[in-house]
Amino acid sequence: MPDAAVEQVTLYLIRHGETEVNRRNCVQGKRIDPPLNERGQQQAECVGRHFQDIKVDWIVTSAAQRAIETGTAVSTHHPGVPLASFSALNELEFGDLEGRHVTTGYNDLVVKWDTDHCADLAAPGAGSESPTACAQRAMPCIQDIVEAAAAKGWQHVCIVAHSRLIQIVLAAMLDGSLRTMGKYKQKKAAINTIKVSAVGGAAGQWGVSAVALKVNSVEHMPNDVLSRVSSAGAMANRKDELVCFEVDSSGVLVLRYLSAPPH
Repeated sequence: MPDAAVEQVTLYLIRHGETEVNRRNCVQGKRIDPPLNERGQQQAECVGRHFQDIKVDWIVTSAAQRAIETGTAVSTHHPGVPLASFSALNELEFGDLEGRHVTTGYNDLVVKWDTDHCADLAAPGAGSESPTACAQRAMPCIQDIVEAAAAKGWQHVCIVAHSRLIQIVLAAMLDGSLRTMGKYKQKKAAINTIKVSAVGGAAGQWGVSAVALKVNSVEHMPNDVLSRVSSAGAMANRKDELVCFEVDSSGVLVLRYLSAPPH
């Protein structure tokens, strides 16, 4: 792919809006697939309105419904633009931590990833992933998206995905290393504007290199729409640990109370 064509591609990496799993500070990874809640729908609408006067050539999402719903909000303002979903952009698989409160192991794992730089460390449990494993499936997909867009002359691509995956992708593209992923934390429905500089061998280990124009921006949302929860804030709100989310035998996501709900 000619460098000149690739260098014309701008990626808008967008985190999906809030879900009930987010609101209750539980871990939401690859296997947990809730829809947006009411606040998340409002956030997605804000994202859509942000792009109504911005050129968009292609809208790409993960295969998770929360990402598809957020991408559809952008598509509403660009009805003729192709919309595609790729499972390679799904969130990192958090294994036994999926659906559990962030204070039951997730926060400790994040410290190992972001402070101790243990990117090869997988989340606990069968089928879980490490950041490195997540990057190994996500970055070839990002490269394919950039090359396909450049080949068609599409210069503006929205990619709606997930918090940890976006952190991983940004670290890989901007710094060429997952050691820096901790500095790219993402708010709900945040937008990252990235200018691609190279793909393939010229881009180093991860196949795509880029420069950031804007990271973790939520300036498109009013204060009353921003999410009010965070894993850090959860440490002061221990009652959240009374709940978890599980996928039942029919594939339905179920909220379970670990003890009697508070009155």
